[in-house]
Amino acid sequence: MLTTLISDIKNYIEYLKAQGYYVSIHTSFTEYMLPLLEYNAHKNPICLEEKSDSNRWEKCIKYHNKEIVSNNRCEVCTCHVNVVEKIFPLSFGGSVCVSSKSDLPIDALIVPLCEMLEYLNTLVAKDDEEVTTNEIVNRAQKFIQRNFYEQITVLEIASACACSVSSLCHLFKKHKGESVGKYIDRLRINHAKDLLASRNLSITAIAQKCGFSDYNYFSLRFKKYTGTTPSGYRKSILSI
Repeated sequence: MLTTLISDIKNYIEYLKAQGYYVSIHTSFTEYMLPLLEYNAHKNPICLEEKSDSNRWEKCIKYHNKEIVSNNRCEVCTCHVNVVEKIFPLSFGGSVCVSSKSDLPIDALIVPLCEMLEYLNTLVAKDDEEVTTNEIVNRAQKFIQRNFYEQITVLEIASACACSVSSLCHLFKKHKGESVGKYIDRLRINHAKDLLASRNLSITAIAQKCGFSDYNYFSLRFKKYTGTTPSGYRKSILSI
């Protein structure tokens, strides 16, 4: 039940994205919420560029926590980089944040998402066996999510998780089904795909903002995961 619901939530967020809505989830991301961690960052092009810098991302978090989520009612506000957002609070803590490409109606489509998240929260105790219980993996995922655009190493991740490199690699592979390196690569490539959907940045700049110091290496990794080059992907996505 829990796995199916999480999959439904992901599919619904992707559906909303295709309709022109940028959705992010802001909560504590305890174990059961970790599969949704990729949606902690807002996918609005302006936000994507802003959060490619750790200091600016920290500013976003502080603004959201202190300025936006100030009560338990929905409200519309303009963030510090002039993105108009509507905040939908969640009863168990946190919120769903939404912006759109135009003046589209929001509530009717976002309320069902909030309801699914609320329902997910009620299922946790009943489906605890479906949830990974390893705190090291949890810490690693959160650290990587916040730092994948930097030149992070497995040693730095292990240090942040207070464990050895060998323990981190073993547990991560066991619980996530892929190595730490592949997990980081996937996050970086997905982030690059989002940035390539806009003409605001050069491909070289995108490579740097996704944690690749070398353009040629970025191009090789991108092609391995997508089957096309960054420039080819940008051309295909912008021609749609």
